[in-house]
Amino acid sequence: MEKYPSSFPLTMRAWIHSRAGPPSTVLSFSSDVPTPTIKEPTEVLVRISHAALNPGASIMMQLCPFFFRSRLAIPESDFSGTLVAAGSGALESGRLTVGDSVFGSISVGSHIRAGSGALAEFVVVPVANVARRPKSNGTDAEVSGLGVAGCTAVALMEKAELKNGNSVLVNGASGGIGSMTVQMARDAVGANGRVVAICSAANAEMIKGLGADEVIDYQTCHPISTHLASQFSDQRFDAVIDAYGVRELYSQCGDYLKPGKPFVTVGVAHKNYSYSGMLGAVWAIVMNLMASLLPGETRRSYLQVNAAVNLEALERLRCLVEQEKLRVPIDSCWDMGDALQAYDRMLSRRARGKVVVKVQQE
Repeated sequence: MEKYPSSFPLTMRAWIHSRAGPPSTVLSFSSDVPTPTIKEPTEVLVRISHAALNPGASIMMQLCPFFFRSRLAIPESDFSGTLVAAGSGALESGRLTVGDSVFGSISVGSHIRAGSGALAEFVVVPVANVARRPKSNGTDAEVSGLGVAGCTAVALMEKAELKNGNSVLVNGASGGIGSMTVQMARDAVGANGRVVAICSAANAEMIKGLGADEVIDYQTCHPISTHLASQFSDQRFDAVIDAYGVRELYSQCGDYLKPGKPFVTVGVAHKNYSYSGMLGAVWAIVMNLMASLLPGETRRSYLQVNAAVNLEALERLRCLVEQEKLRVPIDSCWDMGDALQAYDRMLSRRARGKVVVKVQQE
């Protein structure tokens, strides 16, 4: 166990919960949660500045029973802050040093086993879960949102295999994952390519500013799959990336996706954060996977990615931000005491980019 200076606080402020349920019901604010300690040589301690909210973390909060978890859990996974202490072997590579501004993410396993979370003043994570903050570009609030959403966008892009001059459709373009995917897609297809995005009309200008050539309003162009078939059957896409999870997009994609080209998705969105909603989403994914195996001219691959955070993806994100090829749109930034309102905003599914909580002043 790493020893901290005697002046180091023994307790910290954090949002905590000890049972499953929605944030407004189960979360409580505490100012005397024990400060986590470094137990492994490759771990680091980060003083958190900002934490970004993710829908997946809320799903775990509401649906994961506590007999699978630590008795006390701190929610959320993505953060930015300052590296303030390190295990004996954590800094051997020279990639980081104590005092560095960093961003990163807490693994699902660490959250379930130890209750680790980002809505707290400090967190201990493996050094491979953090990267140095991008130079000059990106505020602390912005880089806190790079973790899960950014790594998911990187994974979506890898599966899409876009090339210069390609045409791509991005659904859910105004969310945390989608807004970063649009920017990466723009960079991948270049000036000669085409990026078409799906979101609400209210967010159209923002998404065009991130690189979309055309924005389709899913509210007025309903059903969206019928609209896509009528508009793009003669100029089909080289890839469809669904950053939200609309099942109908896949079932009808043979009308607007080129044969043999990938349909890449984050899965199927939960209709609600309940066990029935989760089972419905799982069943829809199974049906899509089965449909992808059927023979015929309309067959299209169905590729689902997970949100696993890894160092390679974090470093990729850092480079993209430094090169001014990626920025994290922020919907709103809330004080630590207003985290419940931040959850209301994120769970409304109307956020334009990331919803962030300012944990403490750096």
